[in-house]
Amino acid sequence: MSRHPQLRFHLPELETFLVVLEEGSFSRAAERLCISQPSVSSRVKRLEEVLRVKLIERNPRSVNATEDGELLRTAAQEALSGLYTVLRQFRERSEAARNRVVVAATPMLAATFLPGIIHSYAQRFPDVDVVLKDMPFEVLLKTIGDGAADIGVTAMDGDYDNLQFQALAAEPVVLVVPAKHPLANEARITIDQILGLRLIFLDRYTTMRERLAGEFARRGATMNASTASTLPTLMGMLDTGSCVAFLPRSMAQVNARESRSIVELADFEAVRSYGSIVARRVVPTAAVKSFRDHLHREFSPLI
Repeated sequence: MSRHPQLRFHLPELETFLVVLEEGSFSRAAERLCISQPSVSSRVKRLEEVLRVKLIERNPRSVNATEDGELLRTAAQEALSGLYTVLRQFRERSEAARNRVVVAATPMLAATFLPGIIHSYAQRFPDVDVVLKDMPFEVLLKTIGDGAADIGVTAMDGDYDNLQFQALAAEPVVLVVPAKHPLANEARITIDQILGLRLIFLDRYTTMRERLAGEFARRGATMNASTASTLPTLMGMLDTGSCVAFLPRSMAQVNARESRSIVELADFEAVRSYGSIVARRVVPTAAVKSFRDHLHREFSPLI
């Protein structure tokens, strides 16, 4: 590979040289660059010393490029034009990113609560582009941690070192049973009434399962439970009539059908806390802060 000579001058010196020729005057170049005339002269002199050529001829009434100066002007204009184009693209991309908010949410929240919130936000801030992506819980956590999304919206148990959770609202957990189940006509039941039933949970409801298993153990029973990774799978299992499910009230209501009934538990209180999550070490943009504030104002009344 051919070796290029090292360039020991600075970009402001080259830019000053070009401005002097464009303005035809050191004083006018100084005004345009908002620096002193001696600074302009010093920059041009430094460039000539580094390149070891005379670049500009000063006449009483004009400033002209030498032959070497013309060569440098042509090459510099071409090079800087390309450079400025790239820098402008970088700036435009950066500005676009600052006005873009990527929201990751679990499917139920993405389909129910968030569209209205995003719509009301867009009416107030039409210049901000909000992108909503629905995904499973574990994928959501990774997406936020990796920086592929700005804000996550989900129900979450436990703490994560790399994520910051801010509660939006909490709602009670209810039992969902097939409409033909013996418990379907009951408004409220007790744990004793479900001791012999097969239960199903979403797999991320770890804390709830552990608490309920403890209640079963105190009654001398072992909880018969399975898990599903997604809500459609859980509902499919429920609809077979082989099990009953524990779900947050809003999720149960959204998925209510004639074939499903919602029952309250009288002696077991569990809640799911919905919240927004962001990566701890990421400094949010103004748009992200603005959307998160709006989310927390608008979400609570929905539960």
